[in-house]
Amino acid sequence: MKYKILWAFALLLLICGIALFLTARYADRIVDPYVRSLLEQSKPMNHRIAYRRIRVNLISSLINIKDVRIYPDSSLVKDENIWMEVSVDLIKLTDFGIKDLLLHKTLRVGDLVLLKPEVMVHMPLKVNRKTIDEVADDSVAVKKAPLMTSISLNRMIISGGSFRLIQNDVLLASSDEIGFLAREINLVKNSQDEPVGYTYGDVKITLSNIALHSETGFYEMSLDKFSIDKVDSTILLSGFKMKPKFDKKEFTTKLEFQTERFDVEINSIEIAGIGYRRLLDGLPLQISKVIIDGVNADIFKDKNLPFDINKFPMFYNESFLKISIPLIIDTVSVTNSALLYNELADGRTEPGLIRLEQFNLQSYNLTNQPEADSIENVMKFYAQAMIMGEGPMNLELVMPLEGNLRQVECSGSVGAMQLSPLNAMLEPSLNIKFNGGRVTRMTFAFKGNDNTSEGWMEFLYKDIDVVLLKKDQAKEKGFISFMANTVALSNNPAHGKEIKSVQIGTERDKNKGLINFVWKTIQSGMVRTIIPMNKYEIKHPKQAKKKLEEDKSDQKKKEEDKSAKKKKN
Repeated sequence: MKYKILWAFALLLLICGIALFLTARYADRIVDPYVRSLLEQSKPMNHRIAYRRIRVNLISSLINIKDVRIYPDSSLVKDENIWMEVSVDLIKLTDFGIKDLLLHKTLRVGDLVLLKPEVMVHMPLKVNRKTIDEVADDSVAVKKAPLMTSISLNRMIISGGSFRLIQNDVLLASSDEIGFLAREINLVKNSQDEPVGYTYGDVKITLSNIALHSETGFYEMSLDKFSIDKVDSTILLSGFKMKPKFDKKEFTTKLEFQTERFDVEINSIEIAGIGYRRLLDGLPLQISKVIIDGVNADIFKDKNLPFDINKFPMFYNESFLKISIPLIIDTVSVTNSALLYNELADGRTEPGLIRLEQFNLQSYNLTNQPEADSIENVMKFYAQAMIMGEGPMNLELVMPLEGNLRQVECSGSVGAMQLSPLNAMLEPSLNIKFNGGRVTRMTFAFKGNDNTSEGWMEFLYKDIDVVLLKKDQAKEKGFISFMANTVALSNNPAHGKEIKSVQIGTERDKNKGLINFVWKTIQSGMVRTIIPMNKYEIKHPKQAKKKLEEDKSDQKKKEEDKSAKKKKN
């Protein structure tokens, strides 16, 4: 009896040994159908996942998957959807457990490591709602129960490799340094209609040393780093550079019409508090803040070139409303920036310029879905800067996001500064020059529409010395300049008199943008204040301010009445 038990035990050990040997010898053949059966039912964003072979090492608990490809399914409409092609020679799965696979149809893995993948993402020509929606499962596919019900990963790591972003066979961006880390990923079979669902923990994606490719070939653009972090729902772009390939003179020779030349550096762009899940659930994408820090921009235009009369720029609110992704943004701000705009006027050799230092800008509560609530939605920009490094400027620009989109309002002020730094812009545009004088304060407010602007200005200054120039800047119009200084108002307020306040306004050039419209309106007030033009003078500036406040009060009441009417309906 004793020997029979020993023989039985020895036989059992032999059987177990043979089973263990066969499992170890043919483990890859055991694992392979389980993985393939799950992938047959899983098509993320209508993409297929395929590989050539699996190699399993039970001793080191390691699975090597060779020659893996992710590619679009034939049902995907490539012109209307984002699609990708990914190829990687080797994927490593560490610390897996074959027991759970055989007994519970569950593959548990420690790390999934992709070594040097090649990633190409193709953008559609036009991003629409379907692009960001979750794609339905392929109705043609034969539904069958997968052998494996779930995959659990502790970490997914991508190291090295290359990334390409392509649109219509044109390379938009590329990077040769990919970093990707995701934790606690689970793929779980839910039902026949929805075979695979997923959950995930922390995710961080990083692309470094990115080259951005300009379709025109006029610029070299780059980005030091791009990262997405799910922990705090943040996208961060660092070290953006947009450098022209040609100097200002040569750049102009390559243009057909007047076009701005941009030389821009941005320290960082942070997009924080991104509601990814809201977007996937069909709701507007909510973003808590967009912070653009350290913009250093040099913008140049040569006005000796022909002007494109078929160009009709949109206002900023119109462009924002045309963004195809539904958005709600709590805060947008630009900080610690410096802007230089210079243009070469027709027939001149030296450009005029205006420089804004310590530039900051804020905007709040923006949405391109204004019909979603009863509030009268507007786009407001608040800007602060030092004009030519001297005069503190505060500006408020208001544009509607519903109704008549060209009904804009602008108000602001400029503090004390010398007038002579303004010559850099006023000489080319108005052929006038200040040899002396100082701004005490400038305050203005106006409304504009698609055709004209109208408002008021108080431009206070002391001891101005005005010179009128010929087109040849070296020659002054001596007698006319003398007469200009004789009739010009040298001080505002003049000694013993009230402050001079004037009506301001201009006809809008519809071939030019909103900034030009604002500047021409402000410029009209400066000229009308300095040169005696009684027809524009407001005799009682305090009453003019009172009327402006009454107009604002009436507008507010109309908005409240409209809001109450919407709520009632």
